[in-house]
Amino acid sequence: MPIRQVAVSGFPAVSLRTAELEAVVVPSLGMKISNLRRTRGREWLWRNPRIPFTEAVPGTSYVERADSGGWDECLPTVGPSPVPGNPQEPPLPDHGELWSARWTSSVFERDRAPTLAASAAGARFPYQFDREIALDPDEPVVRLRYRLRHTGGAPFPWIWSSHPLINVQPGSILELPGVSQVRVDAAHGRPDLDADDFVSWPGGVGGSGGSGGTAGRFHFPEMNGTGWAAKLFADSAGSAAVTDPVRGERLEFSAPPGEVPQIGVWINAGGWAPGAGEPYYNLALEPCIGAPDRLDRAADAWGLAHTLREGEERTWTLEVRLSDPDD
Repeated sequence: MPIRQVAVSGFPAVSLRTAELEAVVVPSLGMKISNLRRTRGREWLWRNPRIPFTEAVPGTSYVERADSGGWDECLPTVGPSPVPGNPQEPPLPDHGELWSARWTSSVFERDRAPTLAASAAGARFPYQFDREIALDPDEPVVRLRYRLRHTGGAPFPWIWSSHPLINVQPGSILELPGVSQVRVDAAHGRPDLDADDFVSWPGGVGGSGGSGGTAGRFHFPEMNGTGWAAKLFADSAGSAAVTDPVRGERLEFSAPPGEVPQIGVWINAGGWAPGAGEPYYNLALEPCIGAPDRLDRAADAWGLAHTLREGEERTWTLEVRLSDPDD
């Protein structure tokens, strides 16, 4: 069946499935995408082995409660942030509002494509956020359509980021076609990378802490002693890809740069974990609108935040293709 009810860690979920791939969404967890895979392939979305899926509660810590893996949406900020221009207001929550929002949703088929459409309303700002996920009925492709609509009242600043956490390991290959430099937002275990630095891609990111790469490819390094992690941003050239080193399976994002102008990259090569936990490997590959992660820094230091005014809306699209060497 192309659409069916399933359960993920005890939570009701919706499976969208074709002959080529499957995506599973958990509505009560901020419409988190918990699984994304070819029907006979690897699972691409990372799952935190130490933080189980837990009921999403507004006002609680994302890192402590909701950094469980999968794919979330972040709006109107990613990092916890003061409200630009209104520092007396309570700060905006870590990873934004949508991961703990109450969404409404519907499932249907459109031109044979299993589809899940969902909406959430802003808590701090007057907006409605819509996301539609549709699986191509004939190809291993997921298409996402987004709309952010001002619902009336004062203008507000915002940034948006997709937040898929990807399973990687030493030898995994990350490609950012058309990107020759990235800007550092944060780094752990890399004293050579300072916030706001511009560094070459991929060689400047490899440095003494990793293997770097050739021909525009970054290779995840082995953890030799102390690992490292870094959050980086670049102007998007429209695509990004990850290749698995075992079977050569590949995940590729594509989005029109005029709609989604930036891409965020969280490289965790065994260099970070919340609290005192043992570090692990994962990758957040994040087509985004605005940078860096904190809205106040995006509005001021980087000048890449956006403002939505009454009567305005913003729409954008994102496509994910899963391929296999046997295709």
